[in-house]
Amino acid sequence: MDGSGLRFETMDHGGEYPDQMPQAIRLVDAEGRSCVYVPVMQNGRVVDCLGHMEDEDD
Repeated sequence: MDGSGLRFETMDHGGEYPDQMPQAIRLVDAEGRSCVYVPVMQNGRVVDCLGHMEDEDD
């Protein structure tokens, strides 16, 4: 449970901007199970999150 067997693999690079940021990251555990994290997209563009803003009335 300390994450010592975790591996992170970058996948597709590039995207909308001329940088080398990975557009997908695969996480693999010590037993070989994996999942892929990809950015949230809307209308073909990556959504830029500005954080969580709370309503002052709540």
